[in-house]
Amino acid sequence: MTAFDEDLEQPSRPIEKLGTKSSTEPYSIFSKHTKLLIVVICCFTGIVSPLSANIYFPALDAIQKDLNTTTELVNLTVTVYMIFQGLSPSFWGSLADLWGRRPVYLSTLVVYMGSCIGLALAPKFYVLLILRMLQAFGSSSVIAIGAGVVGDIATPSERGGYFGLFSMGQMLGPVIGPVLGGIIAEYLSWRWIFWILLIVGAAFFIVIFFLLPETLRSLVNNGSGYANPTPYQWWKHRKMAKGNDQTTDDDDSSTIHENGKQKGKNRFLQVPNVTQPFLYLLQPDVAIALVYNAIHYATYYCYLTSTTSQFVLIYNMNEIQIGLCFLCQGVGCILGSFVEGKMLDRDFKIIAKQAGYENATRAKLPADFPIFKARLRSMWINAGLIQIVTLFYGWMLYIRAHLAVILVLQFIVGFANTSMFNIFQTLAVDLFPGKSATITASNNLVRCLLGAVATVTIEPGIQGVGVGWIFTIIAFVCIASNALVPILFKFGPRWRKARMEKIARKMKEQEN
Repeated sequence: MTAFDEDLEQPSRPIEKLGTKSSTEPYSIFSKHTKLLIVVICCFTGIVSPLSANIYFPALDAIQKDLNTTTELVNLTVTVYMIFQGLSPSFWGSLADLWGRRPVYLSTLVVYMGSCIGLALAPKFYVLLILRMLQAFGSSSVIAIGAGVVGDIATPSERGGYFGLFSMGQMLGPVIGPVLGGIIAEYLSWRWIFWILLIVGAAFFIVIFFLLPETLRSLVNNGSGYANPTPYQWWKHRKMAKGNDQTTDDDDSSTIHENGKQKGKNRFLQVPNVTQPFLYLLQPDVAIALVYNAIHYATYYCYLTSTTSQFVLIYNMNEIQIGLCFLCQGVGCILGSFVEGKMLDRDFKIIAKQAGYENATRAKLPADFPIFKARLRSMWINAGLIQIVTLFYGWMLYIRAHLAVILVLQFIVGFANTSMFNIFQTLAVDLFPGKSATITASNNLVRCLLGAVATVTIEPGIQGVGVGWIFTIIAFVCIASNALVPILFKFGPRWRKARMEKIARKMKEQEN
């Protein structure tokens, strides 16, 4: 069996049918309140990546003038940030699925804090450009790792709600980022943006170091194992060992545990398979789902990137006013994340009951569970909202409609886009529950690369065909992508079942 096959969704005991007795072993030993605390920590840590991206937008003009460069080159810093935002989780996510969540979480934040110091002191544009790449390399993976943590502790029936809560942190970035960026750029300096980000990163580093337990199931199973301990867990473990007249050794927290057995090789000496997120994209159901999501995500970034220049041109706004305008779409993102999380859990329970499954309590769903139907049940509402609003948005800017009209449209798109992201993020983890950080890296890769294309082309597109026509073209691209959805509904379950059966056969051959 190849390494890739081992990383695919493994066949497991199916969800209990109606009337059957469920397993007495809990999927996670963490209480509901502890789970909530873990998700909240991941939620707020997830703000680092979008905050670093969005706090930057209102300061683009100030950076351009201070470093004596052009609008196109300043926009390039946004593009390279998104490229590295897409690529870096391929490394960190694979590492988190091997070494554990805690050490990788802390490592990414160290890289992030170092880049913030460099950015605050950047003397030239090329230094800013390079360090923005490094900042993205450090910051963007907190989302993939956080998604891995949520996948570790949440069953399918509650996964949508937890992902909704987790995504709210990511959406807080677009809410407060532009406002903070506008205020800082107006009253202090754009360089202070990065000093503030350094403080934020240091605060999350401390919280994770002291409070976030290790959750990677190959290390700690359902949370009952011991690996990558917090200071309190280390002290408690050492105290128990002394009380039993036992000595502790580092193997407890540095070797991989599977099914209660300890493997001999230190996991920190193993090299992660950084190609794994790319290999997942060879799975047709994964590729179609993530590309469809990424097209709509790129559309949202067209809104974000063009807002500053268009609001300066049309409404003659300063940095603070532009930052405040970003609040509308940010609030829409937060509401969309919360509402869609509830809807995902509701849709899952409805479809599970229709399919004859009373309690979806296991991590991995059986091959015949209609997971695509469960997750995509309400998706068409959000897709329709994005496409219809985008069709009219550019023309509202063209006719210089009242600012309130533009902000309402941005609110709707923010709400719908975040809902779409939650749907496909949850679906991706459902398809590969054992590798939730890595599959999230695959999602990040596709959507951020398409988002980077959007950021680098939106301004030339506006200058070439006009703001009205460019958003019309974007809307029609989204509408055309709807052809992917019936393919996913028809062939997705078949592809998923075939994949699981293939792995089951290989596992059986290995046993024989």
